[in-house]
Amino acid sequence: MPDAPLMGAVTHLTALLTDLAGGVFTLVMVYGALRFMLAHNPRAVDSAKSLMGRAAIGLGLVLMVDVLRQVIQFVVS
Repeated sequence: MPDAPLMGAVTHLTALLTDLAGGVFTLVMVYGALRFMLAHNPRAVDSAKSLMGRAAIGLGLVLMVDVLRQVIQFVVS
């Protein structure tokens, strides 16, 4: 069984990472939406869509880290 303080630190670290990623995701999505609304050509629209899509993928990856931590914690304990 892993050390309880170690698991607590990992839990707090992943929670912090998830919170920060949520904030960054929100800012990037707002920025992408502004770029989308202010775009004057199709290339700029595609660029804004791509930015928002990459932000969503990044948030998904960060959330998967938290899920992976929970699975590992369940298996180990």
